[in-house]
Amino acid sequence: MRRMAEATEEARANRPAPPTSLTLLQRPPGAIAEGQFLAACTRCGDCIEACPPRAIVKAPEAAGNRAGTPMIDALRSPCVMCDDLPCIDACEPGVLRRDLPVKMASASVDESRCLSWQGQECRSCVDNCPVDGAISMVDGDGDHRGPRIDSTHCTGCGVCMNVCPASQNAIRHRPADERPFAAL
Repeated sequence: MRRMAEATEEARANRPAPPTSLTLLQRPPGAIAEGQFLAACTRCGDCIEACPPRAIVKAPEAAGNRAGTPMIDALRSPCVMCDDLPCIDACEPGVLRRDLPVKMASASVDESRCLSWQGQECRSCVDNCPVDGAISMVDGDGDHRGPRIDSTHCTGCGVCMNVCPASQNAIRHRPADERPFAAL
């Protein structure tokens, strides 16, 4: 019995490492397709240094082969959509590009968690959104009004999620899982 336990423990120790996390990372604005991004990003940190609000950080070691690449943790510090997008200009390898969409994620409002949709006064997401036309207050059923996100204008910057005061965040935010390929 002891030998079987030792053999099992040895097999566990020799098992290959599990695959890297499948969690999507929110990339900075103008990011190219993930495979190209990983192959071409030098992890130099120039985009991180160029980011005025320090929203861009290095992916942690737990991200596996994506560790050290630039990402945005929108709950910690969202992208504020700087007018001049200095992160793109700082990117020498060209994995952040002005000729590509700046959409980083998708966002939607969970009406069951949203204070406005539950009848309380709140406009935090609408008043703080840096992108014109991305969030507006709309009439709902009955007497309630609440925010609605327009996916054609929303860049997925994460400001709305960052400022949401609800006890359970009312913003559903998902990093983009498809980005355009680009000639490098």
